[in-house]
Amino acid sequence: MKAEPIESSLHSRIWSFNRQSENVARHVVLLTDGTGEAEIGDLRFAVSAPAILWLGNTEPGRLRVEAGGTGFRGWASDAMVVSAIGDQAESVGLHYLVERSFVLSLSGQDEQARLLERCFLGVLNELRQPMEGSQLLLSALLRIILVSMIRVSGGKEMAPSGIGEKNSLLQRFRQLVEMNFRGHWSVAQYADALGITTDRLHAICTTGIGKSPKALISERLAHEAALRLERSSLTIQQLGHALGFNDPGHFSSFFRRMTGMPPGRYRKQAAASRLQGVNAPTPSFADWP
Repeated sequence: MKAEPIESSLHSRIWSFNRQSENVARHVVLLTDGTGEAEIGDLRFAVSAPAILWLGNTEPGRLRVEAGGTGFRGWASDAMVVSAIGDQAESVGLHYLVERSFVLSLSGQDEQARLLERCFLGVLNELRQPMEGSQLLLSALLRIILVSMIRVSGGKEMAPSGIGEKNSLLQRFRQLVEMNFRGHWSVAQYADALGITTDRLHAICTTGIGKSPKALISERLAHEAALRLERSSLTIQQLGHALGFNDPGHFSSFFRRMTGMPPGRYRKQAAASRLQGVNAPTPSFADWP
């Protein structure tokens, strides 16, 4: 997560964001004084302090703060957002939240406004003087910001409805997989966390991506295993255990089934490719980064 203060100025200021694909992030603005507006995609938001603005849309956009406006602006990568959401039962509400773009008035919400300001100050302090565990601390501060927005909104569900509901559920499923694939959750566990049946989850995945939930979960696990075989110095047994396989034989058979070769041979081929200056042949699972 990154952040910077918005200091009072005699002139309005404009910030552009998400113009370069490698720097795409979700943005949050805490306006403590003054007014402003944000544009992202086809959406427009007027912001009047005290207020907090969350832009879950990752399209290019811009923020304008009028003269005299003060506050903070921050931005976080998807990886940081996923880490901040966590995998508790209460995290489901945060999944709804982060995909949306909205502005919340903090008028009459003095306690939450002070908490949010302390969080931004904490982020700024950690960025100025990073120490051991900085990423964990930044993730925790972002989580507090997200939970505070849930509370300010009154706990209302902010999930898209109608035609966008399936896409929202699919995105939330993939986020849950990202957090829990090492724990070898069953398809039923994912469906329960989403509040839907396994049949509906299967239909959403097959119509949206063309693959079953089980296939997507397995591909994510195999992709992680391949990356670790290329980059980690752990033994294959240790690596398998870190990915939730208590039986090394089970890990080997799983990896062979997914990639066509045992993990030991894959690691040797990856090492040989590096010596030749060629990128390691990581299996391509198109539906995962």
